Amino acid sequence: MLALFPKAQVLTPEDGELYEKAIQRWSETAVRRARYVVLAETAGDVSKAIRSATENKLDLAIKGGGHSCSGASSSEGGLVIDLGRMNKCIVDLDQKTIKVGGGALWLDVDTEAAKHGMATVGGTVNHTGTMRVGGLTVGGGYGWLTPRYGLVIDVLQAAEVVTANGDILTCSENENADLFWGIRGAGSNFGPVTSFTLKLFPQPNRIWSGLLVYPPPLLTALFDAAAKWAKTASVDESVMIFMACPPPAFTPMLIALPFYNGSAEEGRKKFAAFYEVGPVADMTHEMPYSEVNALQNPMATYGDRKLFKSTAFTAVKADRFQHIFDNYVKLTDGFPETKAGAIIIELHPFDKVVSIPESTTAFANRGKWYNINCALRWKDAALDKQVRAWASQQVEYLRDEEAKEQGIQLIGRRGYGNYGVGDEKMREIFGDNYDRLTQLKAKYDPGNLFHKWFAIPVKS
Repeated sequence: MLALFPKAQVLTPEDGELYEKAIQRWSETAVRRARYVVLAETAGDVSKAIRSATENKLDLAIKGGGHSCSGASSSEGGLVIDLGRMNKCIVDLDQKTIKVGGGALWLDVDTEAAKHGMATVGGTVNHTGTMRVGGLTVGGGYGWLTPRYGLVIDVLQAAEVVTANGDILTCSENENADLFWGIRGAGSNFGPVTSFTLKLFPQPNRIWSGLLVYPPPLLTALFDAAAKWAKTASVDESVMIFMACPPPAFTPMLIALPFYNGSAEEGRKKFAAFYEVGPVADMTHEMPYSEVNALQNPMATYGDRKLFKSTAFTAVKADRFQHIFDNYVKLTDGFPETKAGAIIIELHPFDKVVSIPESTTAFANRGKWYNINCALRWKDAALDKQVRAWASQQVEYLRDEEAKEQGIQLIGRRGYGNYGVGDEKMREIFGDNYDRLTQLKAKYDPGNLFHKWFAIPVKS
């Protein structure tokens, strides 16, 4: 194994601090002690590492940004392929594309595209230590530009994938089209993506965004305003609402993060309903698009134990979010260290996403709905079970309320895999695309080598 690579590209427990840093993850819940960490620099390196893992019967994991809370990018006693060094971003202005290495950060993409007055759909966090392009993209990819252009996978033009037998394949609509279909939503089930070619769009103007802060008594008015806004929101608008405990008081508050692809003057008009509620702090301003994805970075730092638990919902109803907020207050009162986490309600207008048939890509969350994510953070491992149970209760409550209203039990296509922690049902993640994905798994990974992220079973 070690002979396959220069010593500087392979880390083992004997390498001390370098190894310990290599197995760190965004969440301490995801840390595992690998036997080998391969610091890949090329697709050829990835291919050699995959073949070595197979030949030596080693558990295999792929690390892009290590942002998963479940340990999908880690391996206990196995081999981890770290793509972090594969981070080049190359803009092709003639084709209006950017070719991005599988280990690149969204910060890298945003910055390089901005040099040319361009942008692409990217994550809403670009933190220097966490949010890499790979994980978000192959899981679907919502971003601020989603209402106009769709998901990240909808602007993906081509990709380079290393499959379970070590083959390095280019895939697109015209080449290995079935694999291209599968990587757009089914995660790393078919192999690591070592490069992405994403479509670029003109973004010469500054955007308006920032934070609007509201005290708890204004919750009903805030969510009523959000419901009003959602009915007429354009493709250049989006908003997130956080239940969080911001400084300096560190007490539960409500924070809106609006986005408008235009001037501050127009943005404030578009979000007039939010201003009518009466925020106690207004930190919005114009900024380059490349900076908007840094606004959440203070909440996205490394360390502590973390959890994502999410579901989709269709109705922006204040009473339901009041119920969840009241429970959030009880959680943070009972366990003060959970004040470092947040409940995130994402209200991205969805018309563009649902205009693309669900069968077009493996992604199966193309509904007329929004996402809520319990993004919790704490330190004491003894609280793991209680925090996870709390998050599940909030998700189930929201699902049950919608089921009662619609008179049916809502099943399938309600889970966004990038926010999952591993206990969602497989068909809930992949919906009607599930059967086709099992056939594709049998073709490209019959031995289930890639089994860390909602592993699709091989169809017999």
